[in-house]
Amino acid sequence: MGKNRRAFSQRKMGGGRFLTFFHMLPAAGISIVGSGLAAFLFYDSVFGMFSLPAVFGFTRKVLRESERKKRRKRLNLEFKDYMYAVSGALAAGNSIERAFLAGLKDVRQLYGEESVLAARLSVMEQRLFVQEPIEHILRDFAQESESEDIENFAEIFCYAKRGGGDFIHIIEVSVERICDKIEVEEEIHTVMAEKAIEQKVMCAVPLGILLFFKVTSPEFIGKLYGNLPGALFMTMALALYGTAFFLGMKIMEVEV
Repeated sequence: MGKNRRAFSQRKMGGGRFLTFFHMLPAAGISIVGSGLAAFLFYDSVFGMFSLPAVFGFTRKVLRESERKKRRKRLNLEFKDYMYAVSGALAAGNSIERAFLAGLKDVRQLYGEESVLAARLSVMEQRLFVQEPIEHILRDFAQESESEDIENFAEIFCYAKRGGGDFIHIIEVSVERICDKIEVEEEIHTVMAEKAIEQKVMCAVPLGILLFFKVTSPEFIGKLYGNLPGALFMTMALALYGTAFFLGMKIMEVEV
């Protein structure tokens, strides 16, 4: 049993790398466009593409984090319904292990085999079939889920399993907390939607001003191109713009 547990523990519960080759294509496209725009507006030279590696690294990190948050949100939604199913199975008189297996069937019917939670719970199902303690499985699942709600549930459940407790009540409280958190996140997203649009517009304004001058009055900023002082000045401006863009994105991120 110990070997089986180690073997299953080494596998990801439906996780894996978020950015496969196909996920990296958008990052590469955005990076090329962004670097090309910087080269045209700030340096008026193809050599301005030197920022491509930095832009690609930043874009890849942002997309990875965005994908991770989306997956975590979907996981919490599916986990909420999973807990409803497990609670119903426990109320019907099933054992804890059978209740968790019964809940997995409901998740597959609701979201399909390719859902975020179903992929992770498939490993849980295999480990239950080899009679591994449910506490160990839940801890590994919670750790790999990267969800604070699931981690809290696993800790409380394992403590109640050791000392005895009302599992149905524990599950109901966990579902209620997840639902409250989802509602708060939706309210915050609604309130911040307008500000997010304003932030994007403000980020586009400096680039629009530069483009306007290059098209209508190229001699007005022509001295900033093709010489070292101008290149240094535009590099500082680009660095300040990138810093402001990054800070704007961080300010708009509100965690619950």
